[in-house]
Amino acid sequence: MDNADHQSAASFPAGAEAAAPDYTVPQRQDGWPNWLGRRPMRSSDRAQIREALETGLPDGPLTVPGPFLCYLTIDGLDRVTDQRKLIRLRGRIHAAARVAAEGCHTTYYATDSALTIGIQGPDAQERVNQLRNALSKLIAKHGWTTRDEPR
Repeated sequence: MDNADHQSAASFPAGAEAAAPDYTVPQRQDGWPNWLGRRPMRSSDRAQIREALETGLPDGPLTVPGPFLCYLTIDGLDRVTDQRKLIRLRGRIHAAARVAAEGCHTTYYATDSALTIGIQGPDAQERVNQLRNALSKLIAKHGWTTRDEPR
């Protein structure tokens, strides 16, 4: 008995054959395997989808354009000379932005003189206004300016 016969005899008990796999891949009508478990789309269904795409979406809350990303830029941060105080002020601004965003996606861009906070969502402008109101005393106290455009 050579080495190949010895390995095959060792892997299967005497008289046992290799078992066929216990699963089968479903076949489509054209003979290809149906890996996704769904039938091909009919031409009438494709025609309905094409017609719906050509007519467009109905008017509704998803088709009304709105500000989905709004910004608040605070300028004048370079007027604060004490670095510890500046770090605390930036921390307060960041905390207020997190509260105003309440889990919405935000962007945060900082330079030495300005800080830009972007809030994304269907009510982004309301959230930016809430942030501006929360920081109004701090902005007035330090003489900073705000604008709605990113830097």
